[in-house]
Amino acid sequence: MRAVARRNCLLALHTLTAIMLLGSSAALAEPVLDQALAGAKLFTAKGCALLKVNFNFRIRYSSHFPLNQGDELRVSVRPIDPAVAASLVLLKREAARVPDGKSVGIKAIDFDVGQPAGPVLRVQFEHPVAYQVGPYPDFQSIVVAIAVKGPSSTCRPENLVDPAWLRDTPISPEGLLAAPAAAPRSKYRPTGKLSEADLRVAAASMDEARAALKKKNFGGAIQLFTKVLKYPENEYSAEAQEFLGLTYQKSGRLADARSEYEDYLRRYPTGEGNERVRQRLAGIITATGDPDEKLRIAKEQRAQAPKIGNGSNGETTWSLSGSISQFYVRDDSFRQLKDPSLAPVPNEDPDAHRVHQNALLSSIDLFGYAANDRMKSKFRFSGTQDHNFNDGTTPDILGVSALYAETSLLEWDVMGRLGRQTRNSGGVLGRFDGGLLSWQANPLMRLNLVTGSPVVSRRDPFFRDNKYFYGTSVDIGPMWGGFELSLFAIEQRDQSLLDRRGVGAELRYFDPNKTALATIDYDVHFQQLNAAIFSGSWTFPDKSTLYGAADYRKTPYLSAWNALQGQPFTTLYDMLRFHTKEEIDQLALDRTATYQSAMVGFSRPLTRNLQVSMDATAVNVSGTIASGGVVATLPVGAEYFYSAQLIGTDVFTPGDMYIAGVRYADLADSKLYVLDLNARFPLLTDLRVSPRLRLGYRKGDVIDLTEYTVLPSILLNYYWTKDIALELEVGSKWTSLERFGVKDVTTELFLTAGFRYDFYVDDKAQFFTNDRSRCAAPWPICR
Repeated sequence: MRAVARRNCLLALHTLTAIMLLGSSAALAEPVLDQALAGAKLFTAKGCALLKVNFNFRIRYSSHFPLNQGDELRVSVRPIDPAVAASLVLLKREAARVPDGKSVGIKAIDFDVGQPAGPVLRVQFEHPVAYQVGPYPDFQSIVVAIAVKGPSSTCRPENLVDPAWLRDTPISPEGLLAAPAAAPRSKYRPTGKLSEADLRVAAASMDEARAALKKKNFGGAIQLFTKVLKYPENEYSAEAQEFLGLTYQKSGRLADARSEYEDYLRRYPTGEGNERVRQRLAGIITATGDPDEKLRIAKEQRAQAPKIGNGSNGETTWSLSGSISQFYVRDDSFRQLKDPSLAPVPNEDPDAHRVHQNALLSSIDLFGYAANDRMKSKFRFSGTQDHNFNDGTTPDILGVSALYAETSLLEWDVMGRLGRQTRNSGGVLGRFDGGLLSWQANPLMRLNLVTGSPVVSRRDPFFRDNKYFYGTSVDIGPMWGGFELSLFAIEQRDQSLLDRRGVGAELRYFDPNKTALATIDYDVHFQQLNAAIFSGSWTFPDKSTLYGAADYRKTPYLSAWNALQGQPFTTLYDMLRFHTKEEIDQLALDRTATYQSAMVGFSRPLTRNLQVSMDATAVNVSGTIASGGVVATLPVGAEYFYSAQLIGTDVFTPGDMYIAGVRYADLADSKLYVLDLNARFPLLTDLRVSPRLRLGYRKGDVIDLTEYTVLPSILLNYYWTKDIALELEVGSKWTSLERFGVKDVTTELFLTAGFRYDFYVDDKAQFFTNDRSRCAAPWPICR
């Protein structure tokens, strides 16, 4: 990626510290934009809905509150990559749109970085709902299982985390009220004979699946049984299908169990398991109250089933959803400087006024979907426009966070995506312009090819630099109950010059209570370890969560472009006029520092309405040597960060929430103390007010420095209609800094005001009618 000067790297680390601990007007003024969230999707089964919120970067789940029920859910997450955390400090709030989320009572979804204990994913509901929360195995998503008819032991993320069930399906009130007519798994089964190697894999998968079923790990069992059924017919197929139906039945997904049992009887009209399956199927029909019917459903009857899912009757379903927002941002500062060593200047204005930001920020986010029983396609566009009012010479700034089209051929298990997109695996480091091709070669192996040009900012034009990369990776698993392994090789060039050549591996583990991610990235050209990362969490039966991480990486990521730091050149080719490629590579090594960190955190619910959390982090950044006319930089040294938070809800009135946070930072040159108080009051059903007060004190250790910070603010959220939300935030930041006898007092005033409009349309016009008589009474959308 684009090189960043060493001084900018250190500045970013200290800026991250200051903003996370004290906050800044820039961070507070930033409105809803598309940087962190990659979107949200809603999947449904009978009596249960699953909300899946996707991020553009890898995350570690820390905790959530309230635990099982409420009208506002707060999920604490941490970026796994420190560079992402440094970039997030300039973002305050960001919203996501879920198509027809009102049908399960979802009012709003947003991601807020400026919270006392770090980034928080917040889901607001129309009324209190029962839910269960957990991370997703890709380490880039959070899943919320919403029990639409009240608390349910089977409506849990681990029961529903099933790639076959988590399909990109447009939903509707009818889809929630009716069970799918067919199981989400395709009934297509390849022809031919199974090889000996594949047969051994199928046998191992069956062993793991039976063990997962015995441990009530229904999500893992479903994945493994489904993988066996993707092979050609073999000695394990009948047992796998019977057990798949049994797993669905035990997890409460009766419609899916019924479909598997019916398909089993069609495929195996006689045999050892036939009678068992008939009895279970009869029990499901009796339990669901369906009229008595033949176990063999006629093809004509199946064709008349509701069109839920990926066009199971051969027709194509489509949807288009999105949001449009506009926010006005104003940020002014007033500065007063007093130096007792200087004589007063009578004509100088002691109050220096400066406008930091005076702009209208507009954004649009579109997500299109189309699918049938053979393919599914997606389209995503997310763009922004910044219009500056400070002067007439500043042009509008346009940005594109995402613009891609994706198509999956279901029978071939092939997926292709082309455009501006984000990927954080296979050696790819975030956003890029290019293409991705993925093929599920067999149930345990997926092959990926990727090529493109790296993108640093959404404001970058397409293919801005001459840099491009190409790589391949293979994903293996899940195996042994929850492990997945990815191996990759990738090469990046600046035209014909080698910039980076890396190989590595990523090991993931996921079960309902534990997650772990380990990544190794080694540059074979520089013969240096680029990164070694570990992150994990463990949730105990009492819902306490222990989480931690260890991180070793080069900063910035090692590449030949790092040699441009401090040099009067803009490209490597300009530098080649005066240096050889070997000299450039050595300068790149000289300009690259090493970042090391370790953290541990713990959260525990004290009561149903009270939760405490705390964490500690140690960071060390090395220095760089002098070479090529660039001076050396001293190491930052070890720095330590500690924080604790107490959060309570329903204290004085239903729906209120109070957060108290304290932080302490032992920096290389000073110590920093912060007290953060935050509250939320539901004044009306659709109006919420959130006052906040942040107090900070910083004292220098090796330098003469004393700083006080007071930051009050108030945020109003008004949900004007089901599709339009209004937001207003006003606040001030007062800072008094005394250094070497000079006192500098700064007052900043900031304002953010705007709206967000959400929309959704699909091929079923009746889903959007205002005629509520078509609704079923229990659903919030009908009220």
